[in-house]
Amino acid sequence: MIDAGPPVYAGPPVPDPDEARSRVFDELSKAEYDDSPGFVQWLLGVIERWLTDLFDSVDGTSTVQVGLAIALMAVLLVVVVLVLRRTGLVRRSHTLAVAPGLDADPVLSAHDLREQARTALNAGRFDDGTVLALRALVRDLEVRTLLDVTSGMTAHEAAARAAAPYPDLRGRLLRGADAFDTAAYSHRPATAKAADDLLRLAEYIAESAPDLSTADDVAAENSTHEDSTRNEVGA
Repeated sequence: MIDAGPPVYAGPPVPDPDEARSRVFDELSKAEYDDSPGFVQWLLGVIERWLTDLFDSVDGTSTVQVGLAIALMAVLLVVVVLVLRRTGLVRRSHTLAVAPGLDADPVLSAHDLREQARTALNAGRFDDGTVLALRALVRDLEVRTLLDVTSGMTAHEAAARAAAPYPDLRGRLLRGADAFDTAAYSHRPATAKAADDLLRLAEYIAESAPDLSTADDVAAENSTHEDSTRNEVGA
């Protein structure tokens, strides 16, 4: 007679990845959960309970169940990262100490913003220095009526319009806009060189006379390009 060994009892069925995601999102959608300071502690508790329930339900003798457990853990980790990014808790730009809007702090002059940018650079806060440098440049052009700043204007829109009175600086302006976006919105930090280059550009423009001979043509070209882009997006 063949001894089959001790009986193996199957645990509760392990949910598939889609069901696991659904359960997590259902839990996170409850009104009592928000991105308050205790959110991280709560989320870690949820993860711990899920992992405990998962491993309690896994039969170690089953390769299939072990594989499913590993897959579900991976799915859960992806969901956690997405949730944290959505709430901003793992967004690198939370270290930004200044408002990223180009029209922020209207009471500050271009000179004040340049001074703040220089102070930030000297302190090694290159993200803040980059943002402040572009805001100084934009504020200077706005005061000189060379740039009409609108709410929600992007850095690249400002750079393109600033190229109208300063066509020779178009490339540097666009690179400055790239640096601003990196500092304000990217998970990569701005470099010291990019921050310093943008501040030097702001200082140079503040002391330079605009070239108004081609400003109207460049402004019209930028306007046409923006309208075309909007039409393509709308299509």
